[in-house]
Amino acid sequence: MARRLPLRGLVRVAVGIAAALVANPADLAAEIYQWRDGQGQLHFAQDLNQVPDAYRTQAEAGARKEGTGPEIQRYRAVPASPAPGLGTTSPGARTAGRATATRRGGPATPTYRIPVERAGNAMFVQVRLNDQVVAPFHIDTGASDVVIPKAVADELGLELSGSRTGIYATANGIVQQPLVTLSSVELGGARAENVPATVSPSMSTGLLGLSFFNHFRYNFDPVAGVVTLTPNGLVEAGVIKAGRTEDQWRSQFAQLAARRELLEQELERINPNWAVRRGEIEAAIAENDRQVEVLESEADDAHVPMAWRD
Repeated sequence: MARRLPLRGLVRVAVGIAAALVANPADLAAEIYQWRDGQGQLHFAQDLNQVPDAYRTQAEAGARKEGTGPEIQRYRAVPASPAPGLGTTSPGARTAGRATATRRGGPATPTYRIPVERAGNAMFVQVRLNDQVVAPFHIDTGASDVVIPKAVADELGLELSGSRTGIYATANGIVQQPLVTLSSVELGGARAENVPATVSPSMSTGLLGLSFFNHFRYNFDPVAGVVTLTPNGLVEAGVIKAGRTEDQWRSQFAQLAARRELLEQELERINPNWAVRRGEIEAAIAENDRQVEVLESEADDAHVPMAWRD
């Protein structure tokens, strides 16, 4: 049986890998359009078609990349998972939401209008996880996945030992954190199931990221303090599997492949007499291979096509 690398050694190796992976990050973020109306109120949208005609020139000139601007704590997967091309801009909440329904020649599609609280530049909501725990979250569409505090994971009874880990670039440097799957995430009545999440030991408030918002078209009105969510049907269409798009699943496999390649390069580079260091790297390779097996199992459970695993 392969020897498990002690946590200290694994973190040291992982940080070195992450530093190499983020050296030349790809710019995969979607654009957010912002404009001011005749009353001077600021609006945001991720879909240019949702910008009123009178303000489209202004909105295009003021477009910025999603995930930029004031940060709470930016969690970017290494390499970053691309944002979906469908939607609008930000939010969610669970305890207070209002749903309406629209019909276009088929079953009515609900639209949820959810009030948010503001704390400086941050948007704050209450989210129900796994139908049992309600916890506070900041909205952050720059985060690849939902991020939950370790205390919330403990309250949910999540088993973290043996889980996969993700390497993330944050405002405080490179971190390696456990990856889990939440059976459900619900915000103001808007519900997503089988949602990927990462567990943070240092955060007290979670981040509601793209692994939740991938399921919706979303729009954010900062003046009214309301987020609008409409299911986008991508799960039913097979475009999303277990909260991730094809590109995001590919990114999961590519990240582990890149880790292994860098570890193998490091193993060839070091002095052959450095037995301790060689042992750490060999154990890290074995752990990486174990995580590939776990990821393959997750993909099988989600019926992810083999073509998405390249």
